[in-house]
Amino acid sequence: MAQELVATFSGPLNSFSINLTLQNASSSDVREVGVSARTAKFPILFDSFGGFSGPAVLLGTDGVDTEVVTARFSNFSPNDTVMFSGIDPDFQGDVSSGVRVGDFQGSRLLVLFADGSTAFGEFEPTNDGTMRAVATM
Repeated sequence: MAQELVATFSGPLNSFSINLTLQNASSSDVREVGVSARTAKFPILFDSFGGFSGPAVLLGTDGVDTEVVTARFSNFSPNDTVMFSGIDPDFQGDVSSGVRVGDFQGSRLLVLFADGSTAFGEFEPTNDGTMRAVATM
């Protein structure tokens, strides 16, 4: 089985409700997941990474108030799904404008697996109105 993580910002693309679902579709535990909004059409800063739910243990998040946030996990096992809800992003230099799901297009995803492998992906809109990235090694 390939090392793969599927990340989805739920839609619709014009929604201001920013929620991120991570599905571990690999044969190894996930240790870290990073989201870089530097490469979005307009750079995005994360004021907070929202609330966390799921079977994995969230050890912490780094990079709040920056363009890159990293979440560290324990026991994020194969076939598990976790979610960050209520993420609060702002456009860099313009905190008065609201960020929508579709604004994450072009953002990048980085995953570090327990076996030491890494995978990368890029967020793109889907036909069902979500923003999705698949990080595959």
